[in-house]
Amino acid sequence: MAATNLPTDLLRTLITAIDLGGYTRAAEVLGRSQPAVSLQMQRLENLLGNKLIIQSGREMKLTEDGKALAVIARQILRLNDMAVGQFERARVHDAVRVGLPIDFAVGQLQRGLTAYAQLSETVRLEIHCDLSRVLLERLHRDEIDLTVALFPGGDQQYLVQQWQEQPVWVAREDFSIARGEPVPLVTHPEGCEYRNRMTAALTGKRRDWRIAYSSPGIGGVQRAVLDGLGVSALTQPTLLPGMQVLQPADGFPQLAPLHIGLFYKHSRLARPGHAVASHLIELVDATGSVTPPHSWAQA
Repeated sequence: MAATNLPTDLLRTLITAIDLGGYTRAAEVLGRSQPAVSLQMQRLENLLGNKLIIQSGREMKLTEDGKALAVIARQILRLNDMAVGQFERARVHDAVRVGLPIDFAVGQLQRGLTAYAQLSETVRLEIHCDLSRVLLERLHRDEIDLTVALFPGGDQQYLVQQWQEQPVWVAREDFSIARGEPVPLVTHPEGCEYRNRMTAALTGKRRDWRIAYSSPGIGGVQRAVLDGLGVSALTQPTLLPGMQVLQPADGFPQLAPLHIGLFYKHSRLARPGHAVASHLIELVDATGSVTPPHSWAQA
């Protein structure tokens, strides 16, 4: 049986329609008529033999097959645009506006991106650091071009690639809590995925807790933990000397994994943006593989 080849123009039309919320706006961006876009989607469905999109009035909804294809299509388009970009004549582009989450390992990502931009003759960066939920809101408003962000998991609009990271409970090495006292939490503001996991885990074990310190920045949280203000959740790349990792035997149940994603709108991202996206993927892969010193791991 001959392999079915999916034309990238059909995949690009699909993703553009998803990102912009319908065929009419996709047709404007792609320079086609609305009927032509509809025909392209019919052709894609015929190639795959599956229904991908359901029209409900003016609203376009993806079927489960459509959602699954969208994830793969974003990957295919990213690689396609990166390959084409290799042969584009070098020229200086507008700055690529990148969002980095201050509730993750922003230091490593920022250093890696900065080093990459310094070596590039054509890529200029404009870096915006904020909480993940704020960065995703700014992406939706087209205030940034792409972002790394923590998210709850599941299907997410504009999600191109995702990773998982296991958070751990941490406290200062000599920290202790009196029996029966609420757990003092050092955390980010409400809505943060770290905070959600800590409060859910303690509530599930019927253990009382209180907010002892709140800061949007990872540096403030790290400092508060080392100052002995309370207990927090961090990932291995953000552990610091002087911290101990708390275990279930200490009364701290395992936390649910964090979901970290790279998000951008294909219809809005130029070729330099795709190059930055590929580099961000490499950086997050490297960040997720960081192993703490032996003394930390055994704390």
